[in-house]
Amino acid sequence: MTISESTWLTFGASSEGLLLQEHHRPYTYFSDLSLDQQKPQMIAFIGEQTKSQVLRKTRFGCRPQKGIRGEIQLRIDFETISDPEPVFYADCELHNPSRPITIATQNLGDFTSRPLAFPRDFDTKFLAYQIYSKLISPFSTVICLFADDLGGMAGVLDIMATWLTSLPEAPTDLPISTYPKVLIFKDTGATPEWEDGATKKFLLALSKETAGRQGETPRKKELDVLLAKQFSGVHVLSLPILTSSQRNWTPLRERLLQESGDIQELRNHHRVAFSIRHFKAFFQMAIRHFCLNGDTSFSFIEASRASNPISEDFLVHLTSFLQNVDRKQLLNFAVPVIASALVFDSYPPGMHAFNPLLVFRKFFYQTCLKIDPYKYPQLTRGIETSFSQYAIAVVNSNKGELIHKNALSRFDKEWEKIYSNTTCFCCMARKPENTMSCRHTICDECTISIGEEVDSHAWTFLIPSCIFCGKTNSRKFSLKPRTAGVRSIIAEGGGIRGIIPLSFLKELEAAIGLPTNIHEHFDLAFGSSSGALVIMGLFVNKWSVDKCLTNFQEFSQLIFRKRVRFGRKFPALGYLSRVVEGILSIAADSRYSSANINNALQKTFGMDSSLFEADSGVKIGVIATTTDDCSTCIFTNYNGQETRSESCGYRIIRPEDKTKELFIWQAARASSAAPPYFRPFAGYQDGGLGGHNNPINLAIWEQDIIWNRSKKQPDIVVSLGTGFMQTTKEEAEENSRRISFFNSRCVPRLFASFLNFFVGESRWRELCNTLAPHVRDRYHRFNVEFLGSEPALDDIQVIPGLRQQVQWQASANNEVQQCADNLLACLFYIELDGVPIFDCNTFVCQARILCRLDPSSNGLQALAARLRNSRARFHLDFHRSVFAMDSDMLTDIEAGKPFSKDIIFRARSLTDPLDIKIDGIVSRPRSISNCPYVIETLIKDQGLDCAFGRRGIKRNNVFSNDRFPKRIRRVE
Repeated sequence: MTISESTWLTFGASSEGLLLQEHHRPYTYFSDLSLDQQKPQMIAFIGEQTKSQVLRKTRFGCRPQKGIRGEIQLRIDFETISDPEPVFYADCELHNPSRPITIATQNLGDFTSRPLAFPRDFDTKFLAYQIYSKLISPFSTVICLFADDLGGMAGVLDIMATWLTSLPEAPTDLPISTYPKVLIFKDTGATPEWEDGATKKFLLALSKETAGRQGETPRKKELDVLLAKQFSGVHVLSLPILTSSQRNWTPLRERLLQESGDIQELRNHHRVAFSIRHFKAFFQMAIRHFCLNGDTSFSFIEASRASNPISEDFLVHLTSFLQNVDRKQLLNFAVPVIASALVFDSYPPGMHAFNPLLVFRKFFYQTCLKIDPYKYPQLTRGIETSFSQYAIAVVNSNKGELIHKNALSRFDKEWEKIYSNTTCFCCMARKPENTMSCRHTICDECTISIGEEVDSHAWTFLIPSCIFCGKTNSRKFSLKPRTAGVRSIIAEGGGIRGIIPLSFLKELEAAIGLPTNIHEHFDLAFGSSSGALVIMGLFVNKWSVDKCLTNFQEFSQLIFRKRVRFGRKFPALGYLSRVVEGILSIAADSRYSSANINNALQKTFGMDSSLFEADSGVKIGVIATTTDDCSTCIFTNYNGQETRSESCGYRIIRPEDKTKELFIWQAARASSAAPPYFRPFAGYQDGGLGGHNNPINLAIWEQDIIWNRSKKQPDIVVSLGTGFMQTTKEEAEENSRRISFFNSRCVPRLFASFLNFFVGESRWRELCNTLAPHVRDRYHRFNVEFLGSEPALDDIQVIPGLRQQVQWQASANNEVQQCADNLLACLFYIELDGVPIFDCNTFVCQARILCRLDPSSNGLQALAARLRNSRARFHLDFHRSVFAMDSDMLTDIEAGKPFSKDIIFRARSLTDPLDIKIDGIVSRPRSISNCPYVIETLIKDQGLDCAFGRRGIKRNNVFSNDRFPKRIRRVE
């Protein structure tokens, strides 16, 4: 079978069964059209030889075109190409082959194959007409049937009756007045004119045929109902003699354009005339719907939210908001706020301007009824009315963000009393992640939409004043780029042995070799017990590693101070002293005073700073357990996008009441309450008691919740241990033979099992057993083995020796340098400048390689110099590479601009993985962040597949065609 440049749909069979293939080549015709401004109208021509001759006579197309058997071809009328509503036409001969055409199934990028839910021996001609009626018809303004090509008027009668009786419901949810007109052409040799008599005769015959198939008495009313489900009218038209002069065909072309224009005008009136971008997106979604659910109607309104679905927690968030609103304020305050939020969510930049009333009824009406406190749905009616008003204002002005901000800020006094850490009141659709100076919160998507991107700081946003209360906001919100991977660091607990993780980080900083703080290299930081103190020092207080080392040692001296006995310190009395200390510890439920650790933590982290409000840019998790059942809990400075299963095995502590949030020092106190050293705090105790002293599994599970990673591997995981004892096989066998009577009893065995909860090395080895070999080098473990006895958790005298042991171990192997190499490579990530362009059997991709270090970071200029001096290169594939730094880029970075390397590459398919590697500054080429990266996933992560927009998409990176040769400037 010949595949032409205009081949759009092919229907046939393969070894997998019946297939429908959508070809991408026709879309390249639209290179000179405006994707968002022009609204196409499509005329479908169904026939064979006569149809092809009529197309030629009526001047559709720039040159003689001939349909191909078994295909639908999509072409453009070049006489209307510059019009606001250009004419497309579908040349349909899908019904033509008598048997399925065998077609290729391998996808090289120029087409997409979709299996049809029909057996291989299914009647393909019937299926072809199903495709016409359910796919082509809804997107057409006029459908032309050529009787001479379809078995005469009797054949057309059979086709129309089949269409009407095989679809019990309308194929779409478009208004009935916007359905296409059917023009039936018969060759009478007369001058083109509407034949009222022939039309009436045909409709009478059609009425009898459809009634007969349904076993009913023919009635005109019944036929009108059937016709109204698919068409806005049926007419029979005479064709001129095929050999007649061109002037006889001009009126026919004008009538076709007039009929099409009339339907298009109605579609504009009803807000269902789609732009070229939306036409393509809707058609592709309609194909998927037909192949999967061919018996159900296609909803254009629902399809527009396919990439931006309505929040499953919408009802929960609305209920949460209303709980904070006085009943007297429901209509004057709650109604406009809710309505504006729903419009803000429903009409992002790029969304088609559907009728607001239809949108509200489709998505929100039933939910609003559930929260309506009035017997008569007064609240719902009010929201519906306000929704329509706000939506019309947004559509007419294209200033959705400003309109929504004004709607919220009108009630600045009311907002001064309303706060929440569980609901973003800006969109009412998601949980908040960022806290402004006034303590009002907002989600990431709203932060991107409402906020201003800080100059030259990619993914750092500022909201100058609170959108609720209007107070000045000084906080900047640093978000992880959507296409960058996750860099995780985990520190386990171990009392004074927490000096070991800090000592390894000191070695890692030296291996990285950049004037940066360690918090600039990670996105997720988890810690338990003393590991939690390390994490919060580095990522909440943003201390340098050196400062954290100093403060950790001073902190240890303070909290592990001997208890004052009977109001005074007694001199050591040997055995008697230890007995007294034991009695006091039992009486006080701890070995050390809670006052000491409380005072030290309050001095370190402040008295009233909430962990959720911590301005970090890094997602932080502090592990604790409950005192009643030892279940694992996590105190966090985030909520996460996804909902955690109730059976996930742990809980995020996030009170509905914002005033009940634990302060930072309290979260640290709860996590470090290790028995018998310290008393529990507020019903919480040491995080290691739940089996997660090394919380590496919790961190990996949470990254999926936070960023919706769909189980994709992180860029790097750095696990920091606090020492372990290694027992050889021979020692284990010897110990089992020499086990004492006492140690064989149940209590000692239970105690030994309990201590195993705290062995972080065991959790690490269990994780390693689950890792595939190709991802193993992403995971790094730094720990020391104790050759003698294991230091006590409160033995501050061993701290210098532990630091020395770390230095020896770091110098004995290259594991630290390998980790540093990975961190350096992960500083770079890729962003596409636009949807890849299909050209010459491949997709052309224009992109940029960016850097996680901001221009304000001390490390960026040092990194740029290293890239230049080492002549580092980015390897795009096995054959192509580009220098990572040139003189112009270096000058820009020195002038305070961000790192940005432009690249262009080709891919045979969007399902191909992209694996960009860097060399020069690392010991061997290593993949940059999130690579290998499937191009299709990259497109989705950037939101470039969202033809109808979505909150949280950065749209400042406009794709430019000017960098491509003219021949490959194609429509997206």
